[in-house]
Amino acid sequence: MDYLKILEDLVRIRTDNKVGVKKAFKYLYSLFNNLGIKATIIEGCFVAYKEKSFNLILNSHIDTVKLQSNFRKDDNNFYGTGVIDAKGNVVLMIHAFLNSNNSLLVISPDEETESNGVYNFCQYLRNKIDNKKPIRCIVGEPTDLKVCIGHRGRFEYIVESFGEARHASSQGINPIEILSRVILDLKNIPLESIEVDKIYSSSITPTMIEGGIQSNIIPDYAYVLFDVRSVENNIIEKIGSFLSQKPYSKYIKAHINPDRHYADFYILKNKELIDKLSKEFEISFFNATCEAYYFNKFLNAETVIYGVGKLELAHSKDEYLSLDDFDRGIKGIERLAEIMVDKLY
Repeated sequence: MDYLKILEDLVRIRTDNKVGVKKAFKYLYSLFNNLGIKATIIEGCFVAYKEKSFNLILNSHIDTVKLQSNFRKDDNNFYGTGVIDAKGNVVLMIHAFLNSNNSLLVISPDEETESNGVYNFCQYLRNKIDNKKPIRCIVGEPTDLKVCIGHRGRFEYIVESFGEARHASSQGINPIEILSRVILDLKNIPLESIEVDKIYSSSITPTMIEGGIQSNIIPDYAYVLFDVRSVENNIIEKIGSFLSQKPYSKYIKAHINPDRHYADFYILKNKELIDKLSKEFEISFFNATCEAYYFNKFLNAETVIYGVGKLELAHSKDEYLSLDDFDRGIKGIERLAEIMVDKLY
C-alpha cells in the first residue's frame, strides 16, 4: 500500500469546507471499495469495517482549519495544511485498520468546528453495540509519536453585560467597564493542574470582545468571549459560582456558547494499561482538545491519542510532516493497536 500517495492525494483535497470533506470521503470510499472492504457514511462520519464485531475504534479527522499553505514536498518532508492535522494521522489509522482484525475505522468530518459528526456517531453506536464488551479507541492527532493518555477540555464561555445607553460624559453602569473587571477577576480564579510527563494547567483566556456603537455613547450592552481550557472537572460551574459572588453579578449573564458541542477534560484512568504502554512508548498529555472525550463519554471506551507531527505546527503556515517520522508512525500505530486489544477479553 502506497501510503504516501494516499496522503498526498488527501492533502491536495482542500477540506476546510463541507464540499471538500465529501470529496475526500468519496476518495476513501473508492479506496476501500477497491480493497473489497465495506464502507459507509454514518452521522456524517466515514466508517469502514471488515466485520460487524469490533473491540478497537481507530479515529482521526479529515477536516482542516482554513487553508494556511498549499501542498508541496521534498525528499524529507511533506508540507501544507493538513499533513499532520490530521491527514497524516488518518493514513496511520487506515494502516492500523488494514492490519487488524476486529477494528472499526471512523473518520470525523468536522472536528475543527462543531464535532457534530463524532458526537452523533458515538450516540448512534451506543444504541447498536453490546455494552458488556469493552471497547478501546485510538484517536489520531499530532502527538509527536507520544501516547497521550488524556487531553484538555475546551469551552467557549460568554459573559454578557447590560446597562443603559447614554452620553459618554454621564455617570452610571458601563457594560465595558464591568467586562474589564470580569477579565481581571478571572485571572485570579484558582485553577487546577495535573502532572503527567510535566505540569499541565487549566486556563481562561479572553479572545473576543465587542460592544458600543459610537465613541461618545456608553453602550447598553457588551460581551466578552473566553477560551476555556480545562484539566479539571466542572470548570464551567466553578466560573459561574465565582462570578455570582461579585458585586457586578446582577449586571451580567454568563454561559457557554450554545452553538456547538464541547469536549471536556479527559484522562485515562487504567493504570495497568498505562504501565503497559509506557514500556514501549513515551507517555504524555495532549495539551489541546480532541474528540477522545466523546468515545469515552458515550461508549465508555478507554482511549489514547497518538500520531505524527508536533502540535505547535498545527494550524500554522509552517505545518509539515517528517517522512522519517511518518515511517516510525506507521510502525508505532500498528504496535499500539496490538497493545490496546491485548487480553481485552
